[in-house]
Amino acid sequence: MAVAVALLCSGLAAASTVPIRKLDWSYSAPDPLAPTDASGGASLSSFDLPLRWSTVEGSPLHTVALRMHFHLEAVPDRTWAVLLSHASEGGRLSVNGHFIGAIAAESEERHVVWRRPQLQAIDAPLLVVGENELLLETSYGPGPHVLAGVEVGPLSELWHRYAVQFILDYVSTWSGATMALLTALVFGALWLQRREAISKLLALAALYWLVYCAAWLVEVMPMELRPWVRLADMAAKAAFGATLAITLLRLSSLSRRREEWLIGAYAALGPTLSLASSMRADPYLQLSWEPGLILVVAIATGVGLYRRTHGLAAPHPLVLIAAVALLFAALLDFGGVVGLNSLEGTPAMNFAGPLMLAALATPLVDGFIKMMHEAETARAELETRVREREQLLKRNFERLRESERIKVEAQERQRIMQDMHDGLGSQLMSSLMLVERGAVSNDQFAQILRESIDDMRLAIDALAAEDADLAAALGNLRFRMEPRLRAAGMELTWDARRLPEEVGLHPDVVLPILRIVQEALTNALKHSRARAVRVTLAVEGSGDARWLDIRIADNGRGIAEERVGGRGLLNMRNRAQKIGAQLKLETAPNVGTTVHLRARIGAATPSTKTQQTVLNTQAIIERARQQ
Repeated sequence: MAVAVALLCSGLAAASTVPIRKLDWSYSAPDPLAPTDASGGASLSSFDLPLRWSTVEGSPLHTVALRMHFHLEAVPDRTWAVLLSHASEGGRLSVNGHFIGAIAAESEERHVVWRRPQLQAIDAPLLVVGENELLLETSYGPGPHVLAGVEVGPLSELWHRYAVQFILDYVSTWSGATMALLTALVFGALWLQRREAISKLLALAALYWLVYCAAWLVEVMPMELRPWVRLADMAAKAAFGATLAITLLRLSSLSRRREEWLIGAYAALGPTLSLASSMRADPYLQLSWEPGLILVVAIATGVGLYRRTHGLAAPHPLVLIAAVALLFAALLDFGGVVGLNSLEGTPAMNFAGPLMLAALATPLVDGFIKMMHEAETARAELETRVREREQLLKRNFERLRESERIKVEAQERQRIMQDMHDGLGSQLMSSLMLVERGAVSNDQFAQILRESIDDMRLAIDALAAEDADLAAALGNLRFRMEPRLRAAGMELTWDARRLPEEVGLHPDVVLPILRIVQEALTNALKHSRARAVRVTLAVEGSGDARWLDIRIADNGRGIAEERVGGRGLLNMRNRAQKIGAQLKLETAPNVGTTVHLRARIGAATPSTKTQQTVLNTQAIIERARQQ
C-alpha cells in the first residue's frame, strides 16, 4: 500500500526506473523455501517479488544470496540507485560483482527487522549495456520475512520515491506514537480529574497503541530481547482491540461486566499462548486467534451501526466510520499475512490506529467544548441574574430606606405627640379647668402660662438635642431657670466640668432627663426654702460601661415624710423607669434634698415600646378635677 502511494506521489518519474520482478535464490543450508536436487545439495531457485517467507521458532540462522537482474539499453550518464522499499533483513549489496553498500543484517547476537525503505547509490561506470546483476547477500533467523518493492533507476528520481516511502512507512508511525502519547497524557489527566469511564478507556487505548508503535519502531535489538518485543507487539494489539470493542459497546449503552470480561479474556489468550509456546504458536495464532479478535471488534462496530441507524444510543458517526476503516485495514493486513494480496510496506493498521484514536477523542473534545460553551452561557446567565438581583436589592434597599425614613418620621411625630400629651397638653387642660372655676388669681394664671411656656421650650430643646446633645439642652434649661431661682433668693451652682460636649444619648432619653432636672429645680424653688441649689453633671466609667450621673442638691428644709410620695416625685420616678435609669431621693429636715439620677449611656432607651397616643381630652379633665 505504501509503495502504491509512493508511486502516485512520484508521478511521471516512475517511467525511467526499472522495477525488478524476479530473483534467484541460492542458499548454503537447507531451507524450507528452496528445493533440493536428488543428492540433497543446494540448488538455485527462482521466486517472484514481492516475496514473503517464514521460519519456525528455533530454526538456525540461514545465509542466502538473492540475485536479481535488470536490462539496460545504454550506460547511464548519471548516478543511479537501488531502492529496497521493504527489505526486512538488510544485507550486503553488489552490482555486477562490485560492492555498493551494506545494510545491517541479522546475526547470532542481533535481531534485525527493517521497517524503513533502503536506498543505495550505484556509480554509473559499474553498469553495463544489456544484462546487469544485483546481488543481495543476507541472513535470517526464525519468524516472518519479506522482500518487496525493488527498483533501480536514476538517484534523483528514486530519492523522491524514497523520501515519500520513508514518511509513509516510518515517520507516520512515529507521528502515531506521538499522538498516542499526547492522547494518553491528556485523557489520563482528564480521567484523574473527572473519573469518566470513556476518558479512561481512551487513555488506555492510546497507551496500548503507544506500546505497539514502540515495538514496531524497534528495528535492531539484542537477540534475547526479540521474544519480549514480539510479545509486547501482540499484547498491545490485543489490548487495543479489546479496549476498542468495550468502548464501542459502552457508547452503545450495552456493555456489561460479563461481556467485558469475556472480551478481555479472549484478548489475553493470544499473548498467553505465545508466551507459553515460546512463540512457536505464533503462525497458528495469526491464522486463528487474530481473526477472532477482528471479529470481536466487527461485532461491536456492527452493533453501533445498527443502533445508530435505528435512532438508539450509539457511538458518534465519526467513531463508527473510523472503526469501519480500522476493520478494513486489519483485513488488508491479515490478507497480506496469509498471501491473499501483495500489499507492501507499512501495515495499514499503522494508519488506521491513529485515525481511530482521533475519532474517539473528537466526541469527547466536542463534548468538552460544548460543556465549556454551556459553562460560559451559564456564567453569562448567572451574571445577568446577579445584575437583576442587584437591581432588585437596590430597589428593595431604596424602598427599605424610604420605609425607615417614614417610620422614623412617624416615631418622631409620635414622640412629639406623647410629649405634648403628657406635658403641655395636660398642663393647659388643667389650667383651663382652674380658670373656668375661677380658682386662680391673675398672678397664678401668669405663673401657669410661664410654666406652660417652659414646658414647651423644654420639649423644643429635647427635639434639638439630636444635633446639640444633652449638654446644650441642659444649658438652655439652666438659662431659663437661673433667673427665677435668683429672684427667689436662691443661688444656682452649675458644675458641668466632667460632662463632655457630646454624651451620646438617644433623643428619646433626653426629654425625660430634662423633665426630671426641671422638676427637681421646680420643687426646690417652690417648696425647699433653700438659699442655694447645686447641679452636678458628670459621665463616669469607660468603654461600654459609661454612666450619666446628675445630682440636684439644695440646702432647704427637706421634704416632709407625707410628701415623699407626691405627684411630682412620682412623675420623676416614672420617667426614670421608662428610660431604664435609676432615681434616688435623699432628704433630711433642715439639711436639704438631693435628687440623684443615674442613666447608662448607650443602653438608656425607653423600656417600653412607644404606642400611638391620641390626645384624650376627657382623661385630662378628669385628672384636673381630682387635683
